[in-house]
Amino acid sequence: MGTREKLVALEDLPSRIGDANWLAVVGHFDPLTLVQAKHLADFSGRGRSLLAVVEPDNSCLLPVEARATLVAALRSVQLVVIAEAASLPSHPQIELVKDEDGERKRSAEFVEFIRKRQRAQ
Repeated sequence: MGTREKLVALEDLPSRIGDANWLAVVGHFDPLTLVQAKHLADFSGRGRSLLAVVEPDNSCLLPVEARATLVAALRSVQLVVIAEAASLPSHPQIELVKDEDGERKRSAEFVEFIRKRQRAQ
């Protein structure tokens, strides 16, 4: 499935998830780092389809559409939706996973990495 086909509107999500078991990983993915990509790949190896829920946030470095497209490009991710986790439709086969503290830490580490590189030049 191509990257664009993985991007799903919230209202179309119920028809796309069907009866499969899903793990929904919620985050800002700002930016999507190698650590996060590996984290998502680890989740996909658990026998369930992987749904990435990209939450909008005006304080992010990248626009939400760009973040969603980057996540959709990962082989381990089957579907991507842009939405707040609270607005997801309830579905008995969707388990939500949210790592706010870890995500904030990874984003802060990325920003610090960029700052150090800028100072070194």
